[in-house]
Amino acid sequence: MRLSDLLAALRPDQLRAESVVRDGIAVVDDVVVHDPPQAVERGQVVLAVGVEASSAGARELAAEAGAAGAAAVVFRDSADEGPVETAREFGTSVLRAQPGLGWARLVTLLRTLISATTADPEARSERLAPSSVHGLADAIAVMVGGSVVLYDRAHRVIAYSVQDFEIDSVRRDTILGRQTPEQWIERFTADRSAYETFRNPGSVVRLDGYPGLRTRLRIAIWFEGEALGEISVAEGRQRLGAEAEAALSRAAELAVPFMLRHRLVEDTDRAARTRMARGLMYGDLGPGANAVAELGLGDRTGFVVVGFAGEEPSGGSSGLLGERILHLLSLQMSSIDPATVVVLCEGVYYALVPTPDENGRARLAARVKPALSQLERMGAVMRAAIGTWGPGLAGLPASRQMVDDLLQVARRSDVPHAVVTAEDLWPDLALLPVENAVGGAGFEPCAPLRRLIEHDAQQHTDYLTTLRVYLDEFGSVSKASERLVLHSNTLRHRLQRLGEISGLDLADPVQRLAVAVQLRVLRVRERVHGAEAQPE
Repeated sequence: MRLSDLLAALRPDQLRAESVVRDGIAVVDDVVVHDPPQAVERGQVVLAVGVEASSAGARELAAEAGAAGAAAVVFRDSADEGPVETAREFGTSVLRAQPGLGWARLVTLLRTLISATTADPEARSERLAPSSVHGLADAIAVMVGGSVVLYDRAHRVIAYSVQDFEIDSVRRDTILGRQTPEQWIERFTADRSAYETFRNPGSVVRLDGYPGLRTRLRIAIWFEGEALGEISVAEGRQRLGAEAEAALSRAAELAVPFMLRHRLVEDTDRAARTRMARGLMYGDLGPGANAVAELGLGDRTGFVVVGFAGEEPSGGSSGLLGERILHLLSLQMSSIDPATVVVLCEGVYYALVPTPDENGRARLAARVKPALSQLERMGAVMRAAIGTWGPGLAGLPASRQMVDDLLQVARRSDVPHAVVTAEDLWPDLALLPVENAVGGAGFEPCAPLRRLIEHDAQQHTDYLTTLRVYLDEFGSVSKASERLVLHSNTLRHRLQRLGEISGLDLADPVQRLAVAVQLRVLRVRERVHGAEAQPE
């Protein structure tokens, strides 16, 4: 396997890449603990046990490993920089093992991942040896005594074994459709029944009491604190008792290397698709990348980017929840066009939707709302933003930028729409570049506003609201006094006093505009922070 594949299969709290050379194409064959005078060999990941990353010994080891063709050297993580320059000079990568992960455990983790990979790092899931994973399903069926389905983390069928066991219609539909039917995913999620396996590592969950559904035993497959998938065994003619539960627990341990292999292939493929889709959306796809063919977008003439962002469900593994959201959105959006690509980038789920023309974009909102409803039933409260339409792939960066701008505006608590478009929020979009420029890092209100804010805080007055309403009403004393429930003469006196305190000249249109923009930035921040602070 390649180093990049190994890193993709690990969590950031296990192994961090400090410096990766040649995009991680180095082939990894083994993991060894540095033990002089034993020589370092090509393809090894060398664990620098007892070697400080900032020491001269670390630089010597990096040079030796690079000269020998080692894939990487792993040091214990610390605030000190590792021998990055030396490693780059000699052509090896520098990785950092995170605190809390022991060296012995890291050796086991890495060797298990390496042994679970296929010989061909470019393999896709359909090119896995069918006899191995389906043979595992057959073995579990014999061990436990019922029909078996192996699922990945998104409820998709990896393998199954029916043999001579009787099955119900749900199991039949699951096998034929290669995934758990959506209505049963929703029902199991709402009932907190079948998927309790993910909240109780190592426990067998018995599922019964559903009309028309044979009793199931389910268990999640875990490795190093991460859920890889599930095994579901359905009763045939014989009841699944305590012996069956014990056999299923043993089967979950046997399934780990098979599921690691599957997950590694899936993760590698997903990472490649995400890189290509991101390159198209940001307009920075590297030379020679054949993203159009790889993503299956070659014959599409127009595109719209749709973005989803918000609050994901709490509890459980964030990676597992994210994968379920990604799977659900892929199903929903592919109903618009089978070539739709859905990827997760920097906290936003982006869908690249082939759309023939502007009229097709206008119809997208009605197609997106059902996806939001299903996400909400999962506990994920999200908004969707529909970007601009563009002919061909060249319009994707502009469409993605529009999505990002719309989602930024939609984070404000006063935006009522679940699906937002430029037509809905055009005034906010027009002012957004000004707000971003004025309210960027280090933003402070101008001196007159600061004086008003300080005076209001110290004297318990509310001149800031008076100023805001007056400017909102374009300087109309009658309309502003009506909104503030004040006599017009009282408002005039208050405005005069406001000018004395702050130093503002409200007769100057430039000062009015400058203050209005800064007041808008302050109000936007209040809304965003207020929405974030709402109790769950």
